[in-house]
Amino acid sequence: MLVISNLKYKQNSCLFLNCSIHILDSESYSVGKFLCLVLIATSTSIFADGNESAIENTNAKYIAANNYIQNPYATLVSAGGTKPFNESQMVNQDFAERLFADGTWNVQIGASAQYTGAGAGYPNYAYGANLFGQTGSVAGFSIGGLFTAMNPFFVSQMNGYNTNASPFLPSNEQVTLSEAYLEYQHNNVVQIDVGYIGINNSPWLSNNYYTNVMSPGTTYQGVLVNVYPGGGWLLTGLTFNGAQIVSETGFTPLTFYNKGYNYFGGSVANSNPLVTSSGTAALGADYTGWNNKYNLRLWGYQFNNYGTLLYADSSIKFQLSKALSFNLAAQSGTDNQLGNSSNALTNANLGQISSNFIGVQGVINYDWFSLNLGYNNVWGSSSAYGSGSIVTPYTYGFATDPLYTTPYMSGLADLGTAGTAYKISPTLTFINGNLSLAPAYTVFNTALAEWNGTQEYDFVASYNVPQVKGLTLFGVYAYQQVPDVNSNGSTYITQVYVSYLY
Repeated sequence: MLVISNLKYKQNSCLFLNCSIHILDSESYSVGKFLCLVLIATSTSIFADGNESAIENTNAKYIAANNYIQNPYATLVSAGGTKPFNESQMVNQDFAERLFADGTWNVQIGASAQYTGAGAGYPNYAYGANLFGQTGSVAGFSIGGLFTAMNPFFVSQMNGYNTNASPFLPSNEQVTLSEAYLEYQHNNVVQIDVGYIGINNSPWLSNNYYTNVMSPGTTYQGVLVNVYPGGGWLLTGLTFNGAQIVSETGFTPLTFYNKGYNYFGGSVANSNPLVTSSGTAALGADYTGWNNKYNLRLWGYQFNNYGTLLYADSSIKFQLSKALSFNLAAQSGTDNQLGNSSNALTNANLGQISSNFIGVQGVINYDWFSLNLGYNNVWGSSSAYGSGSIVTPYTYGFATDPLYTTPYMSGLADLGTAGTAYKISPTLTFINGNLSLAPAYTVFNTALAEWNGTQEYDFVASYNVPQVKGLTLFGVYAYQQVPDVNSNGSTYITQVYVSYLY
């Protein structure tokens, strides 16, 4: 086992973040300096709008009557099928027109087959439908919800004893109200959502929705507040006291660490009340500037019983020509228990929460081709959970965290270990962007011997049928090769999926 605590540390002061980042010698130290220099350099003009007025700031459009942020299908090709309208049209509308005609109503149906596991593996099958709707606004108020019906019939006949074995599909029966909320919006400046809600703009919460599965991502029982004060800044505050985990029914204090929904099992037991979470609170600030070519995000999370996570990332885009551009990005964070002597991890005898991490990413885009290169370093005390692994209770096991090197199956946080990771991922698009082919290769050098040298090979294909708007075909093959000392063995996943969004 690699003992990180035996390595020497240096301190690199990053004035931009107004904090000190402890980083390892040699390679990590150089990366840390680069991260700070990028953030400091880009921050020098952060409040200077320049000619931004020529292009509407993306954050300025986030809170708007036509932007239904609770819609899980808003990022798909059909964009949720929302109907545009303007304020002058609304003036002449009656109550019923405002309530129903100005809302959005979406139905998604689909079916999928998956073969996954180690060795011979096992098959899973799923079908289902989702219905999302939100009324138009009356005096700033609207209501919305998402009804989910996965495998309502014949689930045992389709999957046998494999039911609940693969939430990525999922392969269990799930008939539930995934979202049900009241929304208030004021003058494109303030937006408040209360109830069963989705969160789509928080890096360590929002990305646990797969567009290639029928089941919606994790939703939360709580409050979400977005404020746009101007100047390219979007401010967000949120709190919740329960979550409905992907493919589950009902909101509970359990987290992804309890469910065992990953390729190698959960970290803590479901039956132990000491490892649940009573709630989460988070604050975030998102800045977009320079004609939408620069972005900065600052987030802080208090995961009750699962630590305090502080996170920052920054990216800048250089448009060299109409066809050629490249992006540079950097990220950093820390994860700890802030003096709390006990938490879910220590109660499960897995060690304390103590982690630091950095990452850099470069992306080259040329017409129909792009190349993504990513690097991450995660480190901490050898006595900590995973020798310094990041604790992320609502992305763990689903490979949906914002680290630049997280592949399709599992990244550093999902493996529960400190270490370094490198990822290369080209993407090829054809047929006016409707066909996407994305191979990827990721390699891990980890503090825990059972994952050290792990390699993952991914190939993802997606096709939006242009002749039938809303019809999407998806396929993936992912193979994770682990070292011989890992008793879990290498594993893989093969999946095909077809969906239609109306």
